[in-house]
Amino acid sequence: MKKIASILLITMILLLTACGGGKISYVGDSPNVALIIANRGDKGFNDSAVIGMNVSVQDHGTNLTILEHDNNPDNYEKVFMDAAKGYNHVIITSSMMKETLEAHAAEYPDVKFLMYDGEVDWDKGDLSNVYCIIFSANEVSYLAGYLAAAMSKTSKIGFVGGMKNTNIDDFAIGFEAGAKEKNPSIQISLEYADSFNDQEKGKEIAKRMADGGVDIIFSAAGAVNLGVLDVVAENDLYMIGVDTDQYALFKAEGKEDLAKCIITSAMKDIGDVLYGAVDNYTKREVITGESKTIGLAEGGVSLAKNDYYKEIVPQAIQDEIDELEDKIIKGEIEVPTARKPSP
Repeated sequence: MKKIASILLITMILLLTACGGGKISYVGDSPNVALIIANRGDKGFNDSAVIGMNVSVQDHGTNLTILEHDNNPDNYEKVFMDAAKGYNHVIITSSMMKETLEAHAAEYPDVKFLMYDGEVDWDKGDLSNVYCIIFSANEVSYLAGYLAAAMSKTSKIGFVGGMKNTNIDDFAIGFEAGAKEKNPSIQISLEYADSFNDQEKGKEIAKRMADGGVDIIFSAAGAVNLGVLDVVAENDLYMIGVDTDQYALFKAEGKEDLAKCIITSAMKDIGDVLYGAVDNYTKREVITGESKTIGLAEGGVSLAKNDYYKEIVPQAIQDEIDELEDKIIKGEIEVPTARKPSP
């Protein structure tokens, strides 16, 4: 988790567009919240959400239940119904359950739904009790791509995606654009695992890349990343983590050999955003009926510039990254995206 100032910043951003209403029920003075995720243990996207919500339990006394669908479409509707029937606030990760939310949100008008890292099709009926938060993954992956190209000794880098969707494509597009900004002739191997769980598939893809001379891999693929990391460690390569500071995470677990493979992470500050949302719930401030995009300028995404990053990345490259980040924030660089403009 970041400093409390970052949490407050996100909270303020969310409140600026508050327009929700409707009846809201609480257990005592605390919000009654269901968090729907794929599964725990990915050391990234889902775990970051759980961390943020657990902090809200400590700070706000949130009544929290975590439900898992295991990335199985057969589970989406049941998990959704369990949450909608029993809780007044339902937080849904990513766009995997987009169609389920679009189909059933109107059946529960007193429930406030928050989808983060995804957006509903607002033309799919009455979605006035839904709010969507979109992370500008393309912006932070642009910085990651630039760094990969700058640090590669072979001029060959790789990207591993999970299941092909807009969120993962946004990472890939930004990564490629950033890499080519640094080195127009950089060779980029791009593959999708068609899974967020299959670690063996991650190993297979990473080994193929390593055998082809790739020396830095950016993996945005959920638990698949763990398989990629195993191969990176075995072959003395570098990896760029995703969603949370994965260097810090593995170091905290005492896995120094894995931590030192992770040159940086392209982070979506999911924990802070969810903490801010629950803070709004506690204040009886609920946002619905629209989407909000948060990127580098809003603190929604960031590149992990931890002590290890500062140790191994030459200062000149760090300065270039900082300059690029500043230009993106000021609107002087427009990073390509996989997302269609919101209506």
